[in-house]
Amino acid sequence: MNQALAVNVQPEKPIFAKTQFKDYPDVLTVQQTAELLAVCKNTVYKLIRDKELPCRRIGSAIRIRKNDVMEFMRQ
Repeated sequence: MNQALAVNVQPEKPIFAKTQFKDYPDVLTVQQTAELLAVCKNTVYKLIRDKELPCRRIGSAIRIRKNDVMEFMRQ
């Protein structure tokens, strides 16, 4: 009784399915930036502190342009 097992092969979902740029606003929070870069928030703060990722401070809030994140990823 040699029966072949039927395997239901599903197409792989992209690793960053949730992190599609179009799903995010043009101006991001630190948390949203961390999600897009797949890093923790502390890493985003370090990138900002080391001037590798430009940001704007509005009061105590930090905002990052989505275009700047995309440019950072291209580098």
